[in-house]
Amino acid sequence: MKKNYRVVPKKYLYAAISGIVAVAVAIAVIEFVIPMTSQDGASNQVAFLDFSYDEENSDLKSDLATHHINMTNPIRLSSAADVKQYCDFINDPQKQALVTYCTSTVLKDKMGTLGDIDMVGSPDVPGLVVVALELDPTMSDYASMKTVFGVVLNSTICECWSPQNPGGYSSLSDMVDALRTFHVNGKQPNSTTHTVALGNKHFEIELTTNDGGYLWKLLVAK
Repeated sequence: MKKNYRVVPKKYLYAAISGIVAVAVAIAVIEFVIPMTSQDGASNQVAFLDFSYDEENSDLKSDLATHHINMTNPIRLSSAADVKQYCDFINDPQKQALVTYCTSTVLKDKMGTLGDIDMVGSPDVPGLVVVALELDPTMSDYASMKTVFGVVLNSTICECWSPQNPGGYSSLSDMVDALRTFHVNGKQPNSTTHTVALGNKHFEIELTTNDGGYLWKLLVAK
């Protein structure tokens, strides 16, 4: 099922919840066509992912730590006001109305804050994972960005890049390199791999030029 994404101006999340202070983390609002299914065929339910927030946030935190990348404990947002203010990722109001819960975590490595990982959906399970990483104009944290994307794909989808070779690339690193080359040699501020199938899910990588350098995003959905 085809999914479409469109990047519109960024939002910045500032929060101090349960003693955790989230630094200014760049969050992109995305027009994301979530698959809608129901037993009677009506389009009123999200095709949720097959893991819980607690499970996946815990797994990602442990896996990233092995690469010397620190992930904070998740901020949990569930009130209608918080969801409206901080979990507004989907441009379609009918689909955004299906979002009633989200979690947000901040990533840091030896060079400082990398960005964040957000999961949105119902209170029980997420329907969309968004990784947003801000790199400086020289992309000095390029290797860490690749590491984060690899860890997230392996954890949220599967360790199954080979032999599927999605997009015709032998590795995630090759796909990211190709997108970077295409973007820096082009004239548009936004570039994307478009939706790529992997395992039984889909992902997309987006690259945007902004005032601070480059915003890299990884989106994972069913």
